[in-house]
Amino acid sequence: MMDSKWMFVLTLVLFAAAWGAYSLRGVDVKEYFATRTGKGILKGIVIAVVATILLALLSGCAGTYMDQASVYAGLDYTKKQSPQCEGGGPDDHSTSNIGLMLRAFQSDDDRFTTTVKYTHHSCAFGEDSRGYDALGMEMKYTLWSR
Repeated sequence: MMDSKWMFVLTLVLFAAAWGAYSLRGVDVKEYFATRTGKGILKGIVIAVVATILLALLSGCAGTYMDQASVYAGLDYTKKQSPQCEGGGPDDHSTSNIGLMLRAFQSDDDRFTTTVKYTHHSCAFGEDSRGYDALGMEMKYTLWSR
């Protein structure tokens, strides 16, 4: 059985590679990463992945998997017109958000958490302009906790 810290590292690398392959599916990757924008993005990816891997390996990550799921719903009020709303409706400032989160991994020391999430944003009480649905993943490392 693979140690959980190596599983974390493998998951991070595979997830980042799969997401990158999907996002850049219509692009000549070698040519793209030769551009100024591509070099900056590649630098950010490498720094984020290497830093996360180092933290995982240094922490001795052991933990639990798929131990918590939650749903959430909320309303936000923007100072100006919400980018989610068409103008001129009864309320073009309020944005609704709803989602589902699954904690995929939590280390025994509670420092590493990996969460898979689905989010929906739309205009709360008016016509949608740019509502969106998103599936994503976030990894968190807690530096300290009091």
